[in-house]
Amino acid sequence: MTEELKKVVDRLQEHIDTVPSKFLKYPEGELRRKPAPNKWSKKELLGHLIDSATNNHHRFIKAQFQKEPFILEPYEQEEWNRIQKYNEVDAKFLVEFWRMYNLYIVQLISNFPKEKLKIKCKSTDEREAAENILLLIIDYMDHMDHHLKQIFNN
Repeated sequence: MTEELKKVVDRLQEHIDTVPSKFLKYPEGELRRKPAPNKWSKKELLGHLIDSATNNHHRFIKAQFQKEPFILEPYEQEEWNRIQKYNEVDAKFLVEFWRMYNLYIVQLISNFPKEKLKIKCKSTDEREAAENILLLIIDYMDHMDHHLKQIFNN
């Protein structure tokens, strides 16, 4: 494992170890409250991170067997969030699902073949294309950090 990848794995593991208890300290009303009509609640933000895990899980797999992976297809994040009604999902279930999915992501990226990390990503939108898979993995972690800061108001 490269040093950069190890840093991502360590950051992700730290979140897995700390986020559930921090999240569940909030009362249900606070978890469901939207700061503005067009903003997501804490539960919806965590749900969005589950959607991110889902999409990136597929990307990280494809990158290991496709010659030139076409992995940066946009998804309708607002629709995903609306349809799944994250505000209605039990908070304990939601955070445990997030935790378990990311435990699997840790397993997946910890065993990522070093030679595959430099594979270039194809995208429908070149502005959003990561230069390579390693940068896509780093971006996954940065995206999570951004939304966890929103959830925990730091």
